[in-house]
Amino acid sequence: MNIDFKKSNGLVPVIVQENGTNEILMLGYMNKEAFNLTIETKIVHYFSRSKNRIWKKGEESGHIQKLIDLRVDCDEDTLLVIVEQVGNTACHTGAKSCFYRSYLQKENQRTIVSSNVANLPSKYGKFLIKAYKDGCQEHLAIMSKDFKDIEAPLVRVHSECLTGDTIGSLKCDCNNQLNLALELISKEGGLIIYHRQEGRNIGLVNKVNAYNLQDQGFNTVEANLKLGFKEDERDYSAVAYILDDLGITKMRLITNNPKKISFFEKCGIEIVERIPAITKTNKFNENYLKTKKEELGHLF
Repeated sequence: MNIDFKKSNGLVPVIVQENGTNEILMLGYMNKEAFNLTIETKIVHYFSRSKNRIWKKGEESGHIQKLIDLRVDCDEDTLLVIVEQVGNTACHTGAKSCFYRSYLQKENQRTIVSSNVANLPSKYGKFLIKAYKDGCQEHLAIMSKDFKDIEAPLVRVHSECLTGDTIGSLKCDCNNQLNLALELISKEGGLIIYHRQEGRNIGLVNKVNAYNLQDQGFNTVEANLKLGFKEDERDYSAVAYILDDLGITKMRLITNNPKKISFFEKCGIEIVERIPAITKTNKFNENYLKTKKEELGHLF
């Protein structure tokens, strides 16, 4: 691919798009040297006009953009770069982006779109559901029909686990915890927020890569770290929005995770009781649960 960098005074505009989601992650520039480094290393490099030097995403944060494909438009004056994000931070068009603040909105205003409330009869009982769209993630509130009449309803924030919740994976306790919470709110009244942040918010592809590392002997925390992520990448700000939208000020929280307890207390929500989410273990998830207790501080 021959790009005429002289045509645009040495700099070619770059549009960076995430492979799979097609989300625009960044707008930037490349000069010839940055372009050549990108092709050679398969890691996206940019030319910073403000710093007058070449740089790559993640020089400070450890986050990189791995090159999947690189295309040029018909006039050969703009590059479209398809990337996979690898690392412990992200650069999105949302609140984490270099280009997130709109002058047409109030500063730092967040837009979460919600659905109407609908009925959902299930094998656990008759529930109400309401969906919330936050950027590219969509979350679900599952409510007993009487939960708004309860002063301190049961609440569980359940992080999405496709392998556990839908296939019944024995490598974790996610499916068992979800079933426990559904049974409890059906009997005693309450709310489950199905939090769509797969694999502690590293996504399904990276989660399966983490599973591969676990097959090699790494534990769940070590696998995330080896892939360049933090041990837990979850962001609970959408959860806080949902709880506020549903008028939750007190709760009986179903969790083993002390970080969730701390987060909700910081939100000003009174936790009147913690209900342990303890379920039956098996030979495939014993080490996983041990790691959550010893390295993530989970309460059992």
